[in-house]
Amino acid sequence: MRLLKSPTLTAKFLTYHFGGWLLFSLINALSLGLLTQDHFDKITIHIATVAFTVGLSTLGIREIIWRLNLFDKNWQKQWIYFIATSTILGFICACISVSFIYVYYNLVGHTVPSSFWGGVLDNWLFLIILMITWTLVYFTIVNQDRLHKAKEDATQLKLQLNEVKMSALMGQLNPHFLFNGLNNIRALILEDKQKSRAMLTNLSDLLRYTLMAHKQNAVSLRDELEIVCQYIELLKIQYEDRLIFRLDIDQNLMAEKIPPLLIQLLAENAVRHGIEKTKKGGVLTLKASKDNNHMHITVTNPGNLKKSTQKISTDRVKPVKKDENSNTGLGLINIKNRLAIQYGEQSNFKIEQQGLNVVAQCQIPISIKQEVV
Repeated sequence: MRLLKSPTLTAKFLTYHFGGWLLFSLINALSLGLLTQDHFDKITIHIATVAFTVGLSTLGIREIIWRLNLFDKNWQKQWIYFIATSTILGFICACISVSFIYVYYNLVGHTVPSSFWGGVLDNWLFLIILMITWTLVYFTIVNQDRLHKAKEDATQLKLQLNEVKMSALMGQLNPHFLFNGLNNIRALILEDKQKSRAMLTNLSDLLRYTLMAHKQNAVSLRDELEIVCQYIELLKIQYEDRLIFRLDIDQNLMAEKIPPLLIQLLAENAVRHGIEKTKKGGVLTLKASKDNNHMHITVTNPGNLKKSTQKISTDRVKPVKKDENSNTGLGLINIKNRLAIQYGEQSNFKIEQQGLNVVAQCQIPISIKQEVV
């Protein structure tokens, strides 16, 4: 069990601590004119005595600060302790310093100052001011370190919380297409074995990609588009000519990073709430373009927005809660929450009615380091 409550003294701290007091003592000796004296031992004793006694006294103040936990007390109590501690230790320090100098002067035959207590009082007030100043400097430095560490801890906790949130959101992805895909492939086996094998490969890749997405914050646009195309191929088994898929991609963006399954969720939402609800089906268009330092992803499909979806789409990008009574697709809520966590206000997401089409637009920063906010 440690007797001291203050942090363990390190060699670096002790070096700076006593080195600083030695430097101060040297400056003090210079200001008092001691360096002009003939006796070098007087200068040495004065500097060593002040540095040692004041150095130990301020270490005592340090221990009192930590033992009484003054960092968590109000400023009135802090000042009471500062003044009381500095007054008591300053007196003790003055007595020890003057006594040591008197003893040494008598031993070597130097002229002893006329009044012992006069010497003590002369040094007492000076030492009180000196110790209070040291205490304030030390207190300020430690408080800054504690504040910095608290901010780092808060940031780390926030990052961990966001990772948990992201994992939870990724775990909410609706796997309904898995069941539809398996049923469609089962029916296809009797008609076209070669195509069914290709669709099984697509489904396998899609499932592997979905599982890996839980472990990544970002993937390249190229990888995301590849899996989206495989996803569309699976859907075409069911929708056939009712689903037409078109791509309009800026090739310079292919290596840029985006959240995994972002486009897949947009495409899934477009099919479920657009193509599927439209008797004749229609065209699903995916566009990716660059504007300044942002990537604009647009998914267009035939259909009509419901009021709940319109309400969500007009909100700024921030985490939203799922309304169990809402007709809004979980995919849209998932997208908004993931963007809010990963990019904060640097991103934007909206979905709106444009004539006979529904247009979902997503804007995310590119060519910069992605941060979890």
